[in-house]
Amino acid sequence: MKRAYYGVLLGALCLAATLAGCGGSSAVETTVVAVGPTPASVGAATTVDPRADDKGRLTTAQALTLSRVLVKNEQAKGAVAEIVVPFGSAATFTLRGPIDWAGDRGAFVLSGTRSDSVAVPDSQVFWDRGAVLTELDGLTKAMEAKGRPGVRFVARALDPTKVALDQLISFVGSLAVDRPENPILLRQGDTAFLGSHVFGGVSLDGYRFGKTRYFVDPANGIIRRVEATFVRYDRPVVITLSAQAPQTVTLPTADAVVDGATIPEVLASLKATAL
Repeated sequence: MKRAYYGVLLGALCLAATLAGCGGSSAVETTVVAVGPTPASVGAATTVDPRADDKGRLTTAQALTLSRVLVKNEQAKGAVAEIVVPFGSAATFTLRGPIDWAGDRGAFVLSGTRSDSVAVPDSQVFWDRGAVLTELDGLTKAMEAKGRPGVRFVARALDPTKVALDQLISFVGSLAVDRPENPILLRQGDTAFLGSHVFGGVSLDGYRFGKTRYFVDPANGIIRRVEATFVRYDRPVVITLSAQAPQTVTLPTADAVVDGATIPEVLASLKATAL
C-alpha cells in the first residue's frame, strides 16, 4: 500500500484547507506537562501534592525555576522528541526524531495508527530553519517523467499560521529560548505551582503559566514531556523530550529534494490523486 493513505493523513496535517479551527496562533491553546526521561514512562500514575494550588502564588525559588525551563533546552542545544498527535477518531500520528535547537532543524519519522487497525507506512519529515521537507506518494515517479530521477521530498516554506504540521514544528522549536523570563513578573502574573507528580517512577514538579503547564525534573529544571492543546484536536498533543544534548540532524541531499513552488502542476495532480 505505498503512501496513498498517507497522502490523506499528511494532507490533513499539511493542507490549510483541512485545518478549520487550527489556523493562526490565536487558534491555539497550549498546555505543557512533563514526563520521565523516556517514552516508556508515559503511562505512569500521578501523585497529589498537598502544596499544589492552581491559584497559589509561586515562591521566589519556584518562579526562578519556571523562568529558566526553556533556557535549559537552549543550553542543551538539542533533544530527541516523540510527538503524539490524536487526529480525531480516525487515526493517531506519531513523529519521532532528533531536534537541533541550535541549528533550528529537525528530522522526524511520521507514523500513523488507524482506528480500524489497517497498517500505515512510515514517512519522513524534515525542517531546516524556514523550510519543511515531506514525502508525497507518486512524487518520485512524477519527477522521473520530468527528467529528475531520485527525488523523494518536496520542500515548502514553513507556515505555522495555516498548516497544522508546521504549528507542531514551530511549537517544538519554541521550547528553547536564549533569555529567561523575569521571575518577579512571573510571580505577579497568572502562574502557580502544581505540586509534585510521578511519571514512570520519576517525581517531577509542575508549574502553570497561564493555560500552559510545565512539569520538570526538580534536580535540574529540565522539561521531560509536553502536552499541547490545539483547537483542531479533541485531545492534547503529547511531546516527550529525552536525551537533552546536542543532536545531529542529517538532511536529505539536494538531488533528493524539489522546491514545491517550481512544480505546482505536479503537486496539484498528486494531491488530487491522494485525496
